[in-house]
Amino acid sequence: MSYKIISDTIKKSRIPNFVLIFGTEDYLIDTAVKNIKKKYIDENYESMNYKEFEKIENNFSDFYEFVTTYPFISEKKLCVIREANFLTSTGSLNKAEEEQFNKILDEGSDSCIKVFLLKDKKPDSRKKIVKKFKDNNAIFEINKLNEQELSKYISDKFKSNNLNINLSLANYIANNSGYLEYESTVNLYHINNEIDKISSFKMGYNDVLMEDVDNLLIKSSESNVFKLIDNICDGNKEQAFGILNDMLLNNTPEQVIIHMIIRQYRMLYQYVILSNKGYSFNEIMSKMKLKSFVANKLSKQTRSLKSEKIEYYLEKILEIDKKIKTGEIESRIGLELITNGVIGMGTHL
Repeated sequence: MSYKIISDTIKKSRIPNFVLIFGTEDYLIDTAVKNIKKKYIDENYESMNYKEFEKIENNFSDFYEFVTTYPFISEKKLCVIREANFLTSTGSLNKAEEEQFNKILDEGSDSCIKVFLLKDKKPDSRKKIVKKFKDNNAIFEINKLNEQELSKYISDKFKSNNLNINLSLANYIANNSGYLEYESTVNLYHINNEIDKISSFKMGYNDVLMEDVDNLLIKSSESNVFKLIDNICDGNKEQAFGILNDMLLNNTPEQVIIHMIIRQYRMLYQYVILSNKGYSFNEIMSKMKLKSFVANKLSKQTRSLKSEKIEYYLEKILEIDKKIKTGEIESRIGLELITNGVIGMGTHL
């Protein structure tokens, strides 16, 4: 179930008395919990009616006591368990605790809402406890936004700060923030920080401009690697070194940069091979399982690159990577060879 569904459920006061929320978007999960708290808990009696547990495996008696006692001058109490690992395949309660927990779910009063969270983890649907949540329509999955949703989120967030931003610029932020990258750790907390930073800079103005974003947005490593490779392939050594230095100043590990460059060239090679075989843009995107903004960037880069040239660069970079790993050269020197020496050797292709 999406964030929108749980938001509507909260607004209509239909939240179940025990709820499991899991997924990959920490900010939206935390916001859902805040909205439940705001809906049901009177601030004047919060200390009596609201309690959080990191986990209940070592505090089960305290958890049991809180959820089985009546609220103080309120209709509802709220108990939030931040790490409900016992609902996953790797966690568990002991037999006595599990029996008491099942009793709470089966016979518990309607006076306490119990919210169990799993961030970046999934519940084990084979467990009887998890099946009780499912049977009660009490499982909500909240994952990261897709490209279109993120662009709209960014646009709406700026609007709430009394600033206008066109959709293409919001999309630019989305695609360069790192949020959409494979296995990215960037979440909406990071996006909000970037929006707040730009909004503070633009206080007293009406519109957010491209130059504002380029000057203030912290670009993701993958976005920087795209630009780095653009400049390497075009022979723009000064610009390539500038991007490399920026990445190093932002504490991107040297070996990570090399790994990402190798990964990028492999993707370029795969893209151009598929294109030469006659596959369309959409077919390539589907076969390589690419997001549209990544596919667009690959398509643009491969227009001026033959497969032989990409293969040559990749071979040389892998040679440098091997020398780094065997201690023949230092990582920094290897990166400088990639941004400078490899281009010089490969200009005949």
